[in-house]
Amino acid sequence: MKHDEYERLCAVFIKTFASVPDRLRDEIIVVINNEPYTWRGAFIEIKAKTEKSKKIIEELKNMKIIN
Repeated sequence: MKHDEYERLCAVFIKTFASVPDRLRDEIIVVINNEPYTWRGAFIEIKAKTEKSKKIIEELKNMKIIN
């Protein structure tokens, strides 16, 4: 994934996260390498721009949660 697309998808995720009701933010949305991530966990990884965030973004894109 190109850097520009990654940055755009990060922004889309953050905007989407803001609209997720608080009670749903502890629900698992993606599993990367057998490690589950909730909305909150994914948000933390994506805000920190970790290596895992790239995998999370890619998987969320593939699942059409963000586009």
